[in-house]
Amino acid sequence: MGNYKFSMEKILDWRSDTEEEKKKKLAEIQREQLQQEDLLHDLIQENIKIKNESLSTTRIDILRRQNLYKVMLDERIVQQKNLLDKTEKALEAARIELMEAHKDKKVMEKLREKEYSFVMEQEKSEEQKQLDEMATFSYGRAPY
Repeated sequence: MGNYKFSMEKILDWRSDTEEEKKKKLAEIQREQLQQEDLLHDLIQENIKIKNESLSTTRIDILRRQNLYKVMLDERIVQQKNLLDKTEKALEAARIELMEAHKDKKVMEKLREKEYSFVMEQEKSEEQKQLDEMATFSYGRAPY
């Protein structure tokens, strides 16, 4: 019993390693998404700040510069939203990959459990045969 080794242990190890890699990839993409959300939030705050400043300014040259800056900020906000959308799609794909890797690992663990149960049943059966043989031999002897 103590020397049992799963016949496909290397495959199970490989699938476990794959699952760990997928977890790390998912965590990395989640960190990237948070950074991109923070950047988007900062850009939006800067845009709001420029709008408020333009309400209090009456000089034309300052208003023009603020307007140009605001247009540039608007473009960066759109680009950042597009980048965030791509990251969200990558995050969803990474989640799906992780679920698949987890499912593959679970299949191998189930196989290991079934194989272990089968081996234990065979050992019990063999042990029972030996006990039956010993009982048969001892029954045939007459106590003198």
